[in-house]
Amino acid sequence: MNPAAEKHVFSALDAGRGVAALMVIVHHLPEALRGHAFESANLAVDFFFGLSGFVLAHAYLDKLTAGRMSVREFMVVRLIRLYPLYLFSLILLLVWLAGMVIDSRPIPWSIFALAGKLPFALVMLPSPSLDFSAYLYPFNIAAWSIAFELAVNLVFAIYARQMQRPAVRWAVIAVSGVLLVVQLLVKDDLGGSSWNTIVMGVPRVCFSFFLGMQLYEWHCRRTPIRRTMGGATSLAALAVLFGLLVAPAHLWLELGAIFLVFPLLIVVLGAAELPHGRVGDALQRLGVLSYAVYVLHGPLLRAWLYLYPASVLDAKVVIGTTLLLVTVVAVSWAADRWFDRPIRSKLQLRLRQRASRAPAAAQR
Repeated sequence: MNPAAEKHVFSALDAGRGVAALMVIVHHLPEALRGHAFESANLAVDFFFGLSGFVLAHAYLDKLTAGRMSVREFMVVRLIRLYPLYLFSLILLLVWLAGMVIDSRPIPWSIFALAGKLPFALVMLPSPSLDFSAYLYPFNIAAWSIAFELAVNLVFAIYARQMQRPAVRWAVIAVSGVLLVVQLLVKDDLGGSSWNTIVMGVPRVCFSFFLGMQLYEWHCRRTPIRRTMGGATSLAALAVLFGLLVAPAHLWLELGAIFLVFPLLIVVLGAAELPHGRVGDALQRLGVLSYAVYVLHGPLLRAWLYLYPASVLDAKVVIGTTLLLVTVVAVSWAADRWFDRPIRSKLQLRLRQRASRAPAAAQR
């Protein structure tokens, strides 16, 4: 792969991630407020896993298989990408908890529970709990998918050469796909976010991630006609994604989305460009902020639920929900600009300096 190809940015795919991240926020509102709308937005996680497999195969597969990047270097790069904003979400949560205490309001956890769970949260480990149905990451429920992402990233890096073989890759896709279908038919649950469903998250992440790898291989073989996919195509694909995530939950919709629609959308968005003009610019910026929106919405949503403790949907709640979405995007922009990017830049600079010193030390 040439350097220009390695630096290619899939803006339409990023925009899809941004649209899905906004849908997740609304999905996490109380059901009394949103009704049955946005029930399928939990499927956004499967879309994210597929996108990740596609993009990481593009950016790192050749480096890993050629020995130009070690497993350790790859995982450090991934942690630098994912951890700073996760840490910022914990900071937001602690600020919210402090505000609740100052305002003499009850908080969800006792001081002893906070002291026991926070050290695990700081190192991105699941919080221990005697409640088997408890969330793996109670401080930021969405973080379970980030943990699974890092786990499958590690498998991807260790077995990169084996995964280049179609037979191995398809075997993993097939086995995880069968397990995913079985757990949906038997449990009617995709799982992964709590201790009692943690095992169910394994086929969920493996199927979509490694299918994303396969989709990237097909993308690399695309014919010249696919290069004509422009702004109208990407907008149509994003509209399909939006409609799917807004829909009420249904078993066959979940199966159809994960096994058919999401793969097709990834292929189309991977080969398409965003439209020119303000709409395209806004979608591109939303794509850049997509991870921040996803990982930071949890603590901001907690604060919103205390400001709008309504049990019915009315004009006040609609306005409040709009303000919530705007606030999440604004805070995500600020965190990306003044927290995440500076930290990642410094850490990446240290990595490059260390890498440049390594050959000199080896020649001594």
